[in-house]
Amino acid sequence: MRVDADDFARPCGDGKMHHEIKEILIEPGAVNALEEAMSEGFLKEYISPLLICDTNTCKATEKLMEDIFDRCQVLVLDADDLQADQHAIEIVENYMDEDIDLILAVGSGTVHDISRYVAFQYKIPFISVPTAASAEGFVSTEAEMVWNGQKKMIAAEAPIAVYADTDIFANAPTELNLSGAIRVNSSDTYLTERKISETQIKEGDPDTCEKLMYALLRSGVAGQAEGERL
Repeated sequence: MRVDADDFARPCGDGKMHHEIKEILIEPGAVNALEEAMSEGFLKEYISPLLICDTNTCKATEKLMEDIFDRCQVLVLDADDLQADQHAIEIVENYMDEDIDLILAVGSGTVHDISRYVAFQYKIPFISVPTAASAEGFVSTEAEMVWNGQKKMIAAEAPIAVYADTDIFANAPTELNLSGAIRVNSSDTYLTERKISETQIKEGDPDTCEKLMYALLRSGVAGQAEGERL
């Protein structure tokens, strides 16, 4: 499904708009649309992209995203004990070239938090490629970081586009997508007309996984907006 990106446009906590979310796709083959956007679409202006993933998400996506991997500088983080913390940020900063003008986050929550934090600090846009429907923060303007041993929410960058490929995230480890379904079904935002079927999530049903991804995106925005009003 092609989602109306206007539904996800909102100011961050300081009242300023981050980079505009231009496109949100939740469908099989969404990464093909990403490759097309990078080749001849609105992303072609970015000539030095950095793709950030971890050892697990690299394995899950490198074949489907072969052309995209080839056109990017690629940083594969060790998935074992990976945290969005100062150590991970230091690894990214030491690896990235000075001319990086776009970041692609290929992963779930931790990879996205690392990517959105770096994008905010260096004032460059980033693209979200979720590999599991497990988290609400894919379009967030905050990153959950472990800073000096303590978890805290830090100002970060929302993506300029989300390419959620059903062929990727519907095949994620069951426990990841199931955790996303449990999160949505227990949410106080009630954004879905009916609850997500956890049984169908366990079976990897693509349509249900797409509904879950959409619900997570909407829930993340709603939850953040509620937090800003408090």
